[in-house]
Amino acid sequence: MPSKFNYEEFVAKDSKEVFELISNFSEYKNFLPGCTNSEILSSSEEYEIGKLDFNFFNKDYTIESKNIKSSSELTIKQLKGPFNSFDASWKVTKKDAGCLVNFSAEFKAPFFMQPFMQKSLIDIFAGKFINAFIGRLL
Repeated sequence: MPSKFNYEEFVAKDSKEVFELISNFSEYKNFLPGCTNSEILSSSEEYEIGKLDFNFFNKDYTIESKNIKSSSELTIKQLKGPFNSFDASWKVTKKDAGCLVNFSAEFKAPFFMQPFMQKSLIDIFAGKFINAFIGRLL
């Protein structure tokens, strides 16, 4: 059964600056918790193929994804990785004196990851990731 996560927050920063941070995949290693490497493997006008390496609980994980970027939305689809499927999107919408940032993800975890897929743990991990992005902007 797929799991879903949605998060939305107002950020008092320029929407273009916020979206640039979110879509700059190769910089994730500098601020995302557990991310040991982030790189662009290939790119075209339509999309980028990126690779993220993580270490959680003394275990290494690698995710390769197809990342499609528009002017205010980044769509991410796992190509290789620990999940059976993983699709996510970031949307940044200009609002008042800042912007509204929305992150949503839908994923299906394999059996060995099921103990970590409790809603409370997903919320903790996702919260740490979101806070890392927000913290980078401040």
